[in-house]
Amino acid sequence: MDILYINVIEQNAGWGAETFLNNGFQSLGHNVTNLDFRKHRQVLATKLKQIPDFDVLFLQRGDRFPLYLLKSCNRPKIFWATELISRNWDQDVLLKSNLFDHIFVRSDDCKKRALNNKWVDANNISVMLSGFDVDLHKREFITKDIDVLFVGSMLSRREKILGELQSEFNIKIYQAYGKKMVQLFNRAKIVLNIHAEEFLDTETRIYEALGCGSFLISEKLSKENPFIAGKHYIEVNDLKIMKNQIKYYLENQTEREEIALNGYHEAINKHTYYVRAKEFTKKFDEQTLKTETPAFNSRKLNIFSIYEQFKRIMKNQESSH
Repeated sequence: MDILYINVIEQNAGWGAETFLNNGFQSLGHNVTNLDFRKHRQVLATKLKQIPDFDVLFLQRGDRFPLYLLKSCNRPKIFWATELISRNWDQDVLLKSNLFDHIFVRSDDCKKRALNNKWVDANNISVMLSGFDVDLHKREFITKDIDVLFVGSMLSRREKILGELQSEFNIKIYQAYGKKMVQLFNRAKIVLNIHAEEFLDTETRIYEALGCGSFLISEKLSKENPFIAGKHYIEVNDLKIMKNQIKYYLENQTEREEIALNGYHEAINKHTYYVRAKEFTKKFDEQTLKTETPAFNSRKLNIFSIYEQFKRIMKNQESSH
């Protein structure tokens, strides 16, 4: 299958989901043409004119992606809305555009909101879970010299919770990605997951931490969470319980390691980006129809390309004054 994958693979080079999913597609034998829509936002029509023919257009995230370019495409179109609908409104215009043959959303709540808003038919929307990359997120048998670890951005809600925890525990806090994050996960006896906001979520870090064989304590996760609390990780409902669980599992290494191993096996068997690539391409196959029609309406792309050029000229003139 030939896939046009529109994403931010250049901006998120080496660690973004698009990099890992692209590797999954290629491992399955598919031909993938990637286009970073953020990097090339001012010349998208020009770039699309240079794209070889393809069977399916797959758009990930898509903030401010022009609807007129999607309308000019004559191939099945799939959208992956990777952010929570409750807090990322820039996806709404795509979700309700009626231009996609299928839409994947992040959570059960996102699906429910889209259906309640009557943006999409129930047969054309489904939840796609996050995943992890086995070549990057993996167990390293190194000394666990960090008692408790939190990796993530320090937003106000997290700062308040972690501040209270630090009064009782030795907690290391980092904002890290890629290999540095993997090493930190492997050094930690306990990894914490704390939501950025009050919205329930099952963050990508859940999959990445379990894929590294980490022992995870998390706030309550969203309904589509595929892992079993108490078996693959520990789930808590409030700060007091979190404190008790941290204390207990710091003192009980055998139980901690058993749960971590359960979580690791579940993650590596069912939640890698290779598995996700299979799930995506199964849906692509259902939508793909062989046709001699050009992938894009070339007349429209030529017009849009001229329009882009005109906008760049006007912008340059304004900046020169």
